[in-house]
Amino acid sequence: MFFLWILSFSAMLSAQSETLRINEFMAVNQTTLADEDGEYSDWIEIYNPTAEAVNLFGWSLTDEMIRPQKWIFPNIILNPDEYLVVFASGKNRNTAGSELHTNFRLCSSGEFLGLAKPYDSQFTSLFAPAYPEQYPDISYGMDSV
Repeated sequence: MFFLWILSFSAMLSAQSETLRINEFMAVNQTTLADEDGEYSDWIEIYNPTAEAVNLFGWSLTDEMIRPQKWIFPNIILNPDEYLVVFASGKNRNTAGSELHTNFRLCSSGEFLGLAKPYDSQFTSLFAPAYPEQYPDISYGMDSV
């Protein structure tokens, strides 16, 4: 029984490594990347490491573990091995074909950050309980495995 649980857990981790993820983010963007308004908003980079295109419709980003659907993506296709930057500006813009902005900002002292699947709100990528303190113009991200 224990052996089966280990195999199931390993398969689950393997499956999760091949799904959309938060690849990198910057919580104190002062001079690195300006948004369409000329402001240096925080940003989050989403990555599709899979061999399939993924429709982001219904996927969500959040800075609150208990609210996985805090900001929901519009109908956008993220192709295999493609990256997408979403500004965490608090401007709440989610129109396909336009620059994307969450309805929350990132905290420089660290907080929860998660990417959740549509419908069941399961997190496929998260920094929990919180990412570490962040510094100006230095991004933070995942190690490639």
